[in-house]
Amino acid sequence: MKLKSILYTLTILCLGVGAIPIETKIAYANNNQSQSTHLKLKGIPLACYISVGEPATGEGPIILGQEYTSQYWADVSLKYASAGKFDQAIELVKRMQHDLIPQQTKVAIATKLAEKKQYNRAIQLVQSINEPGSTEKARGLAVIGRQYAKAGNKQQADRLFSQALKYARSLAPELQVYPLAYIAIEYAAANRFTEALQLANRIKDEDSKATALSGIAAEYAKLGNFNKGIQLAQTITGEYERSKALESIASQATISQLAQLQKLALAIKDDAYKAPALAAIAKRYINDRQIEPALNLEKTIVAIDPGGSAYYELPGAYASKQRFDDAIKLVNQMQGNEWQDAARANVILEYARNKQYDKAQSLINTITSQSGKNKAIQALVQGYTEAEQYQRASEILKTVQPGNEIQAPYNRQHDISLVECAAKTTRK
Repeated sequence: MKLKSILYTLTILCLGVGAIPIETKIAYANNNQSQSTHLKLKGIPLACYISVGEPATGEGPIILGQEYTSQYWADVSLKYASAGKFDQAIELVKRMQHDLIPQQTKVAIATKLAEKKQYNRAIQLVQSINEPGSTEKARGLAVIGRQYAKAGNKQQADRLFSQALKYARSLAPELQVYPLAYIAIEYAAANRFTEALQLANRIKDEDSKATALSGIAAEYAKLGNFNKGIQLAQTITGEYERSKALESIASQATISQLAQLQKLALAIKDDAYKAPALAAIAKRYINDRQIEPALNLEKTIVAIDPGGSAYYELPGAYASKQRFDDAIKLVNQMQGNEWQDAARANVILEYARNKQYDKAQSLINTITSQSGKNKAIQALVQGYTEAEQYQRASEILKTVQPGNEIQAPYNRQHDISLVECAAKTTRK
């Protein structure tokens, strides 16, 4: 299994499913808007996250504690950035102690700045990344180049892409390959596929080259050229990168195109890479309310990944389409592990969002492990906070018992403080 895949899995297992990559969490945070005037994340005003402060970490390795708390601030920072509150977003980066998350957050904020045509400030923010050999600095400059290109300013786009390339090529040869790969992907995102492919094909490291080609294939699909995306994906020799390309293409494909994608995914030999690609296809079926094809595909996925790491998001997808019976049936097929806990919590959140609190509580009552029950309670609490039922949320939180988490133990008092702050803030 690729190193990046292993690191992702370890992050989830050690920190919990809340520690998902920033790009994913941005999308999730954007769904938490409230009718209230307060900017909120998971139903809690952002000001409360700041006044209450970061949760305590456990006794595990320092780097995991730093990742846990830095992700907390990144979530809040990116919510501010999405709302155009850039001063607050940038200020919160200073609170992050992890080595990579601050860099990723700066690039994400810079992207938002560039979308608002605040290019100079975006460039300054990316240039402030001073960590030696930073892939994110190269990617950030290329992202701003992409935004210039989308705005029709070719001259400035060329300038930023040139700066990104110059920086990447100033690095030691072994450090250049991934920055160049991400620059190639941004060329593709700017609809400059000729330059993207030329740069990708000049990368000598096979893994980095495959990463670039995978990203370019996905950009073809995003821009509506499904066939070219598929053709390019088929040329990728690395199964991890080919799987990632198929995952991205699946999110853009039409229902009629998914059958072709499914054949390509089934041709992947390594089950560790086959299952995520198939799960992405199944999720696309569910999102388009094509339940029968998803259920049929689900059988294959479960057979090759009984642990559920590849498809733990599917139960939540079913539940979001009111297919709660299908969601719970799939959860029950999973092995009793972190992935099952995460899947069940997603279903509980959807019950709560649909005001089916009794059914959510009934599902919680079936959980035997304390850590799994705590995750489920957190999901139910989020449903209450999104509905601004803060008193009920506080009552539920007080039922939480200590679990056996080490690196990132569930901090009941911290969440109670957030809920109490939210109740006071929204009454003002």
